[in-house]
Amino acid sequence: MSSRALDFGDFSGDSDWGDSDDSWDSGWDSDDSWDSDSGSSRRSRGSSTDLSDPEELEIAMILTVSFIGVCLAAVASLAYIFKQLGLNEIKHTATYPDNQDMRSMDEFRSLHPEFSSQDFKKKLAELYVLFQKEWQRKDISSLRQYLTAPYFAQMDAQLNNYRVNGQTNYVDNIRVSNIDLTGWKSESGSEIIIARLHTRIVDYVCDDRTGALIRGSTTREKLMCYEWTLVRSSSGKSPAGTQICPHCGAKISMNQSAVCEYCGSVLHTDTFDWAVSNIKGISQRTL
Repeated sequence: MSSRALDFGDFSGDSDWGDSDDSWDSGWDSDDSWDSDSGSSRRSRGSSTDLSDPEELEIAMILTVSFIGVCLAAVASLAYIFKQLGLNEIKHTATYPDNQDMRSMDEFRSLHPEFSSQDFKKKLAELYVLFQKEWQRKDISSLRQYLTAPYFAQMDAQLNNYRVNGQTNYVDNIRVSNIDLTGWKSESGSEIIIARLHTRIVDYVCDDRTGALIRGSTTREKLMCYEWTLVRSSSGKSPAGTQICPHCGAKISMNQSAVCEYCGSVLHTDTFDWAVSNIKGISQRTL
């Protein structure tokens, strides 16, 4: 399984994947090349037809007009069929099909003047690095406060495969190149922000007993792009010292730290607002 994924959440792997249009601050070049002169524009000599005779020219014109007429009739017939089947309207697929109902971050900032995009991005960059380091330690219990309960359970189950198999996924040279906040929406009493993270990593898997390299490369860098979904309650904080658990929406009392009595999530006042509910891999490029 040479293409098995690595890194936190098992997104990167031995094979590159994803859209080639993703941009990176550091830039990268595609190895694909093509020759504009390679098309078959050359004609074999002696194959041309002499149409200098008026009668032959007339026949050629008749055949050409007939061919065009047949083509137009075929197009009209197809258009009629598509219309009858309701296929006459072409629906264009958006770049992010799951986020078509997202609203602009400018609108979010107008509703929440205290929100700082720069601070938010800085926090996400710190979390990305922390996620990789704890994944490498094979213990993500300290990340529970940053993940929704279902997503924490999912990631911990994936990580358990490394524990059982006696393997470690090493993630080195971690660098976050850029973060884009692509939009937000309100859904079921929660506020959701979508962020795209562009990163560079070196990752590989080794056997814990022998130290042998199992997958990946200890030297080759990978340019990764992820889409993070972050969620919090639309209410944020409620009166009289109570707050809303971002993981399940329950009202709880907060001091310096607490554990939600409803879902068991560990909550801290300095990182209480947002929780990662999903991470989706967008692309990978190996340098």
